[in-house]
Amino acid sequence: MPSCFVIMGFGEKSDPATGRKLNLDQTYKNVIKPAVASCGYDCVRADEIQHSGVIDVPMYEQLLKADLVIADLSTSNLNAIFELGIRHALKPRSTIVIAEQEFRSPFDVNHVVIRRYTHLGPDIGYDEVVRMQKALTDLIGAIGQGQTSDSPVYIYVPGLHAPSLRAPSSHTTYQGGIFSSGNSSGPDDQETYAALFRRAVDARNKGDFNAAKETLSRIYAEQTRADPGRKANQARPRVIQELALATYKAADKVFTQSAGVTDPTSEYDVAIHLLCDLSPDVTTDPETLGLWSAIHKRKAELPGATRESKLENLSIAILAAERGFLIRNDYYTGGNLAYLLNFRATLSEGDDAVTDQTLASRVRRRIVDICRQRLEFLENQNGKSLLLSEEAYWTQASLGEALTVLSDPTGAAISQDAFSRAPSDWMVDVTKKQTSKLMDLLKN
Repeated sequence: MPSCFVIMGFGEKSDPATGRKLNLDQTYKNVIKPAVASCGYDCVRADEIQHSGVIDVPMYEQLLKADLVIADLSTSNLNAIFELGIRHALKPRSTIVIAEQEFRSPFDVNHVVIRRYTHLGPDIGYDEVVRMQKALTDLIGAIGQGQTSDSPVYIYVPGLHAPSLRAPSSHTTYQGGIFSSGNSSGPDDQETYAALFRRAVDARNKGDFNAAKETLSRIYAEQTRADPGRKANQARPRVIQELALATYKAADKVFTQSAGVTDPTSEYDVAIHLLCDLSPDVTTDPETLGLWSAIHKRKAELPGATRESKLENLSIAILAAERGFLIRNDYYTGGNLAYLLNFRATLSEGDDAVTDQTLASRVRRRIVDICRQRLEFLENQNGKSLLLSEEAYWTQASLGEALTVLSDPTGAAISQDAFSRAPSDWMVDVTKKQTSKLMDLLKN
């Protein structure tokens, strides 16, 4: 069976150009893989490769040997762009490049034909899935029939010949950065990166943060492992982010269940140390900024923290939330920012307190605009159903909360309507607890 290797990011990623969060797994699962399979290809993505040892070896082999490569450059993924360059250098044809509609092409990629698709954020619309599947199927069929080069390397350097791979002897294995003789464990002895990561995400979604932390720690250790005498590698940003999240959430749970007996500060500091690899002081990645802000907010909320410690951690949390809100322009980040400003105002005096309260009100007025625009979009897409979708619920609940805090009388009615049409009771409980906490803070 001919093979197809897919170059793209995994999971949810933030587009640095727009701040939008795109679920790239939805693109792979709903668009790319079905289209490729329908054309008779065996489809694999880097995280699905079973391997023992360094992932780079089978990845480079796939870039050379695969009969077809599909590269999705959405969210300006540097690994995907690098791997696409290698593929173009190795193969004159059989490479398809796609990207989300709002992907902004770097200059040197402008010479490559990029097929566009529309992503809604957490999901892709059904009509767009059908359209893009057909477009890919037609392209794959055309590639199988033609001999036209699609690599700019082979187009602009005429006479260049593609390299061929000389197979090593049957007893040769790759381990520790060198080829050597002898037996080694087969690839089936290892879980794929995708399987491990899915297990961690499933545990996180069920609230089992300790299990998520344990699995992610395995991935982190593997990715940061270095050969003797070499500097340790950095884990992938997604792994660092998920491990930091699981670490501080696990500490939250223990701290809550033990009624404050256990001090989670050390675990919060571990999560902070992990995120330092992602340069939180200068990054424009909203996910990193959100985590950085959330952990410092928790440190500021610790019962035993001094006023100076609270103000220090709040200042760090607010700076991160401000940058995240400017980039993402979403109600969730905005709500966190407004809360942090209100919190700091309770610890401040005079002009400083007034300034933070004023800024919090301005942020909430922006949240009102964002929520109304998003609800209008969702209603146009799906109609105004009796039962709200999860996204519609959180958007409407956030609108009601913002209006209530701004003393707008319509806020209570909007919140009550959201509660009556919520997909799950736990969502209503979370919203009410959050709003009650905020109102108590504002009384101070």
